[in-house]
Amino acid sequence: MFEWSGKLYMDDKVRKNPAKYKKLAESGKLLRHCYLITLPMNEKNCMDIYSTREFWFQYYQKRTLKVIGIASSRDSAEELICEMVRDIYAVYRDIGKKEVSDYFSGVTKTTA
Repeated sequence: MFEWSGKLYMDDKVRKNPAKYKKLAESGKLLRHCYLITLPMNEKNCMDIYSTREFWFQYYQKRTLKVIGIASSRDSAEELICEMVRDIYAVYRDIGKKEVSDYFSGVTKTTA
């Protein structure tokens, strides 16, 4: 169900015990304070934010999501996205679905 990025962004609370939050997210239990940032499931978004409560539905259990960030609150998840955008823009000088995907898959920018 989850593929964890090697460049996983975390807020301060999650950073103290990332294994705990990963295990909780994968457990399928209804958690109140755990949000995952993933690569998008559609062509319109650059990134998606999910409450782990959403993964209780079978629709998500049948999919593999690449997790690029994990946060203990919605506000922290939004702050992580801002941090990600700054970091991605610093590398590619642009921000879009391709740049986000390349950044988290380790593809470096090539100049023509």
